[in-house]
Amino acid sequence: MIRIIYFLFILSGCATTSQNDAVETIDAEKLIELQDNGVKVVDVRTAKEFAQGHIPGAINIDFYASDFVERMKTFKNDESIIIHCEVGGRSGKASKILEKESFSKIYDYTGGYKDWKMKGFEIER
Repeated sequence: MIRIIYFLFILSGCATTSQNDAVETIDAEKLIELQDNGVKVVDVRTAKEFAQGHIPGAINIDFYASDFVERMKTFKNDESIIIHCEVGGRSGKASKILEKESFSKIYDYTGGYKDWKMKGFEIER
């Protein structure tokens, strides 16, 4: 019995140490706080979606564009960035790609532009 408990303890420790802290999901309020502290916001929606309205100060880099990764590499790997899309699907995928590209701190605003707009925050066009 002690061996089983010890084995489970070791397994749980292995699982914990293999997690990567590069991606953190955030809400709108945390986005505002981070942006106020100089963290850049990247909107991964299409240019057409972006033109219809976006979070003030956001930079548009289309997730579907063939040069998405190359354009993201204009940021330093150790620079914190906030990623968002319309509702969280593309930003989640983009965050995983950036993590594989060795970006060290990615904030994924999972509510996306839809949540931002629904909460009544300012938008730019």
